[in-house]
Amino acid sequence: MSVGDRQSFTPGARPEDAMDSLDNPAGNGRVAAPFLRWIGGKQRLAQRLRCRLPQDYQSLQYHEPFMGAGSLFFLSAPGRARLSDLNPHLMSCHEYVRDQSAEVAGHLVSHADGHSKDYYYRQRTIYNAGEPSAEQAARFIYLNKACFNGIFRVNRRGEFNVPWGNKLSPALPNSAALQSAAKALATAELTVLDYQEALERVSAGQFAYIDPPYPAPVNGNSFALYTTDRFGPEDHRRLAHAVKSLSGRGGLFMMSNADTPEVRALYAEFDVDVLPAIRYVTCKKKKYAVNELVITNY
Repeated sequence: MSVGDRQSFTPGARPEDAMDSLDNPAGNGRVAAPFLRWIGGKQRLAQRLRCRLPQDYQSLQYHEPFMGAGSLFFLSAPGRARLSDLNPHLMSCHEYVRDQSAEVAGHLVSHADGHSKDYYYRQRTIYNAGEPSAEQAARFIYLNKACFNGIFRVNRRGEFNVPWGNKLSPALPNSAALQSAAKALATAELTVLDYQEALERVSAGQFAYIDPPYPAPVNGNSFALYTTDRFGPEDHRRLAHAVKSLSGRGGLFMMSNADTPEVRALYAEFDVDVLPAIRYVTCKKKKYAVNELVITNY
């Protein structure tokens, strides 16, 4: 049985509602949006994923162990959330936006004024020598928006090393956007945490949205290097074991993953739906159509 056949969608929602505006999907005022670009981010799919959440998701404890840019979190606005990622840069940035959004916004104005190729490389050097702060969080956002295709990549020393993205004017979030994000994050618990430990915290009757780094495509063009550790085939097998354990103790989950025979085999016991998506070959700046899987146990 596919997801579309079950009565578990948000009341009144339809998969085709994905064409609605992400800025105001419900027509009831501003909705917080991701303020980062992130490889594998779900902003273009967030509406269709939201339609596949459990019917009563707003009343459930929400967990997201691979936070990334948090597209589904910001759109769905759960009442209680535990958001985590193994990337300390990412989580620190979200913490400072939550707690000091005005200060972060002020620093971003300076980055917008100073932006150039030389400025980018100076800021990258400063960032790699810096410590967590509102200024550092703004620098992280600036580098994310100004770098090549929004890639987050670090070398073996943990240093951000993505080159300049040749942008005349990067789309930096303004103060209002960061204030909206801060409001959405206000009641969220943010943690640097391995996904296995994060999933162990999901109890019976709670919900987890799981969006791991996808398996490398056939051409080997993988962007799994989100931290100094890669996310390979053995990680996907361990993840499947953790997900089955979560399900066995009564937790609910929805997973996004690549449509590959290996992924289908790992989750054969669960319900699987297919979502068409558009992805970009970053080195060639070409888009192509792919299928993604939405895997659920409800």
